[in-house]
Amino acid sequence: MKRQINKFSALKNFNQVLLFLALLFAMLYYGRVFLIPIATSALLAMLLVPVCRKLESWRWKRGWAAFGTVVCMLLIVLGVLSVLVNELIGLGQDIHVIADRLRKMVDQAHGFVSDRFHVSRGQQQEYLQGQVSAWANIAGRWLGGAVFSVVGTLGNLLVVTVYTILMLIYRTRIKTFILELVNRYAGITEVAQAEVIVEKITRVASLYVGGIFLVVLILSVVYFVGLTVIGVENALFFAILAALINVIPYIGSVAGGAIVVLYTFITGDSLMVPVIVALFFAGVQQLDSYLLTPKITGGKVRLGPLFTIMVLLLGGMLWGIAGMILFIPILGICKVAFDHIEPLKPYGYLVGD
Repeated sequence: MKRQINKFSALKNFNQVLLFLALLFAMLYYGRVFLIPIATSALLAMLLVPVCRKLESWRWKRGWAAFGTVVCMLLIVLGVLSVLVNELIGLGQDIHVIADRLRKMVDQAHGFVSDRFHVSRGQQQEYLQGQVSAWANIAGRWLGGAVFSVVGTLGNLLVVTVYTILMLIYRTRIKTFILELVNRYAGITEVAQAEVIVEKITRVASLYVGGIFLVVLILSVVYFVGLTVIGVENALFFAILAALINVIPYIGSVAGGAIVVLYTFITGDSLMVPVIVALFFAGVQQLDSYLLTPKITGGKVRLGPLFTIMVLLLGGMLWGIAGMILFIPILGICKVAFDHIEPLKPYGYLVGD
């Protein structure tokens, strides 16, 4: 009888865990419009806390320190975006060269298919016209969605800016609120431990997010110098773009390099330049994987590759590109909490490196 009760209790606990996970994922998915700006603002606020404290030590009022810090960060972001836009405009002026190259490649492909598979050019063109028509419809819908996405991104940028300023201003109140909850539900003896956890989470998140920005800066310089030496046009645009895409773990570096290789393959006259570009990105990727990221960010949040990839895919499913970027530091923050709470230490060991 006692064994049956224990089995029923274990099954009940398992069902509660499943229900909790189902509700959590549903809340994350359906509430992503509300949650993504908050998560982004919280990470940025943790990043800017040391700067804000430094300004406050110079007798700046907290509100002005928060406002000045966030505005400076916003100006840097807008500066990077303006450089990308200007470079993209310059790239658009060479679109006719890309179109001519694509036309020649299509003609060569037509000849290859006609010789090898005995399919006439008329049949090939008829098939391609049908595919292009379908792609045009998809591209039209995508373009319309992209316009709304850009407008939404600009709106979110304003929301994130306001959230970040307010979080920096009210950070003491937020911390006090968390400690009061711990005092109410876990007892006064756990308040000191909770305060240590909050401080360490803030420090780790600040160092980790700051390390990501530092890696992006270093990679931008390395990519720009390398692509300029190789002779790739619009090297600055592709350097910044590849460095920003590299923020997405594991797949970002491959995607950034593939874009540049494809561009040089279409616009170049030989295969030598795309091969050199591919080898260059492969070498920089090794430098990033074994030196830059481990030294700059790896020591701040030690996460195992298995759960990093799992969280990466889960973030992409729930929040898209934003989830692929945000879920990694969020998991790192959870690991810090797991390592300091006795019943949750096995989970911290499981997701750790």
